[in-house]
Amino acid sequence: MRRIGPSDASLLRDLRLRSLSDAPEAFGQPLDDAVARPEAEWTAQARAASEGDRRACFIAEATKPAEPTRAADPVGIVLVRRRPPDVALVFSMWVDPRARRAGVGRALIDAASEWAAAWGAQQVVLWVVASNAAAFRFYQRLGFTWLESGPDADSGRAYGALAMTRPIADGRVRTP
Repeated sequence: MRRIGPSDASLLRDLRLRSLSDAPEAFGQPLDDAVARPEAEWTAQARAASEGDRRACFIAEATKPAEPTRAADPVGIVLVRRRPPDVALVFSMWVDPRARRAGVGRALIDAASEWAAAWGAQQVVLWVVASNAAAFRFYQRLGFTWLESGPDADSGRAYGALAMTRPIADGRVRTP
């Protein structure tokens, strides 16, 4: 698990295209739009998500124990953005189907939550497409609950998504 670096634009693009190919309904962006996006935009996004406390992008990478010198295989991504005063917005989370049910999703959420706790976030908010029952169950296992009212709850409804939230207490990530 690592935070994306400023030179990781092609990796960011690759993971975004893979996620849109795998689950287009979950991300609110057509694959064709992402494919057509100029390289300069990917570079700017990677740079912005690689430093500071306004936004971050974490990449999960897998290596085979039998091949420790082989380049790591990117298997997951999550983006998180700071919304003052104390909310971390998690979005565009995706785990490669080959790596699901192996702890990658939990590790991505933990990385995003730990980053948020470091700048004083009190809660993590994310949106789940209403038709994605597996994602709902996954986030519930991690301690997320429905967010029924407020601007965060309302903003996802236009896209067919429901908001979920999990508190961060005393600067620590609550792990169920």
